[in-house]
Amino acid sequence: MKTNQILPLFMIIFLFYQVSICSDIGKIWPSEKKTWVDPEFGYEITQWTNHSAESWHLYFNIESFIDKDHAVIFSKRNGDLNLFNLNLQSGEMIQMTNEKNMSTSVWHYPGLKTLWYINGNQIKALNTETYKVTNTITTDMKPGSMTVTCDGKWIVTAVDKTKPAEQGPQISKGPYAIYKISTETGEMIQISPDYGFVIGHLQANPVDPALVSYCWQHLYRPGSYPGTIGATPLRIWWINIDGTDGGPVGPQEFGIHRTHEFWFPDGSRIGYSARYIYGPNQGRQFMGSCAPDGSDNYMMELPVKFAHSQMFKDNRHWVVDIFDGMVLTLLTIDERKAVKIQPLFRHDSSWEGQSSHPHPHFSPDGKIIIFSTDKYGSANVFSVKIK
Repeated sequence: MKTNQILPLFMIIFLFYQVSICSDIGKIWPSEKKTWVDPEFGYEITQWTNHSAESWHLYFNIESFIDKDHAVIFSKRNGDLNLFNLNLQSGEMIQMTNEKNMSTSVWHYPGLKTLWYINGNQIKALNTETYKVTNTITTDMKPGSMTVTCDGKWIVTAVDKTKPAEQGPQISKGPYAIYKISTETGEMIQISPDYGFVIGHLQANPVDPALVSYCWQHLYRPGSYPGTIGATPLRIWWINIDGTDGGPVGPQEFGIHRTHEFWFPDGSRIGYSARYIYGPNQGRQFMGSCAPDGSDNYMMELPVKFAHSQMFKDNRHWVVDIFDGMVLTLLTIDERKAVKIQPLFRHDSSWEGQSSHPHPHFSPDGKIIIFSTDKYGSANVFSVKIK
């Protein structure tokens, strides 16, 4: 072999070695867990992360649990936002990604052992066992809120179609639309009309791959997100995967503001929180549920405020923030009434930023509820033992 052939080979080996040792994927971070019995309500609380950088689990309508003993969390502990596998026995954390510009828009299906996440104009599929990226799709438009159909065939994402030259620092002009992207070919197809409102909270039905819900995104502060500022007259919408049918999930009563909608585990109903912000019922607050088309609606009056919530797979136990949104509470539902109300933990979130929001999740066996709060400083991951 000639000298000029040896040098390139050596450089290739050297560069490969450098990449491999520089990546933190697979790095094990030591346990930070701390467990105590809460004196106010008597439940066992575990704080799983205690780093000065923020750590939090996935959004309340996205499955955070890989299985009953492992959950996916976000953390900025290595300087950048990345995903970690939290062991809910030992407390150890394994770093799953090593990205620089990761979005918090992700989707996870434990049954498919895959977690999809956005980085710029790319959507990546991560194997949750090997931590290998198995598929990368590059789009012409920057994806926003994202979900994946339960059969894993389609990524469905909201897109702001404002031309780059027209984008301002605060308010985009739109239009906004929903696209589906084939996970097999990467083909991107628009399935909604061009809308004049920001589209958010895309959620694929957990059992029906043809059904996706989304919301007309409400906003509170100018500059917090592009689009219309204020409450929306029709919050919850749906569309089918072919874009041939869809529309608002209504009716929505005058003066009421619905929010934080989610699918029941069996895909049969949509749950949500609601509060009257105008009119004769102003100030009244509710948890509600309806069929996917908006029919068969019922509401339970409870002091829920923002109310992140999730229904357990028995369609009977509902975890939610109540008492002005500051107490994690377990509801037992019978005949569309909360027949039992169990306060679990006063999380006292500041509500400053999504990482501090509780976003409670039931474990698959229903023994713990995982949540996040910045009650003790930085946002961190906690759980409460309920069985």
